[in-house]
Amino acid sequence: MSYRWRKTDTMLVLHTERRIVWQLNFDPREGKPYFHPLTSRDGVELTELRPSDHPWHRGIWCSWKFINGLNYWEEDEQGVSEGRTSLLATSVEPRSDFSATIQHSLEYHPPGCPPLLTERRYLAVSAPDGTGRFTVDWHSEFTAGDTTVQLTRTPIPGEPHGMIWGGYAGLSLRLSPAAAQTAPHDSEGRQGAPAIHGHPACWVEYAGIRVEDDPGNMGYPAYWYAWSEGMHYFSPAVLFREPCTMPAGSQLRLKYRLTVTP
Repeated sequence: MSYRWRKTDTMLVLHTERRIVWQLNFDPREGKPYFHPLTSRDGVELTELRPSDHPWHRGIWCSWKFINGLNYWEEDEQGVSEGRTSLLATSVEPRSDFSATIQHSLEYHPPGCPPLLTERRYLAVSAPDGTGRFTVDWHSEFTAGDTTVQLTRTPIPGEPHGMIWGGYAGLSLRLSPAAAQTAPHDSEGRQGAPAIHGHPACWVEYAGIRVEDDPGNMGYPAYWYAWSEGMHYFSPAVLFREPCTMPAGSQLRLKYRLTVTP
């Protein structure tokens, strides 16, 4: 199969003559970088961008829920959150073998204020093999600023004001309805989103996209957020069991591997 690169100031695209294999979008005006679309070998989009039910969902992306009480997740009609995620810089290196490395520098801050949290993100995307399979190694290093940082989420059932949809934050995947015709499964043999949701697993696979939690991550193995009623979404929800407190100047490192078998 013949692959080609397309690169602009705001995106990197690996494609063939007939379809986009994957596209990484990094427009600073949007703040949060994301992958969309990823497609199957016959051109079906696996990811979904800004669906009407949750217009802040962006294919494969990362977002915190609350930082020191401000909401960095939901957005208003203009696409703006209470807390701001700012993309300061992106460096991309597409290679002749059709692998690539990407580095992002991000800040998380209240409007008009210095950053509470910074992030250095490193993505290594492998070249597709003969079947089209490729991997994305996702490494993020978060550093707290001059004050204590509280990373929190909507409470889960059993906690005060708990909601059945609580617990989400961090790396997230929103799948298209066309892609999600098969049930997700996990490393523990569970089948279906209701069986996986809120339980620990080393990995979860949904619509041919497997996300593996790294043994060095906080709270390993992750307690997963998995949903298939009305939307197709899953996440190694790093805050699902409990929020995280980062003292001033401390660091939080998270690593994941995504394997896409389109």
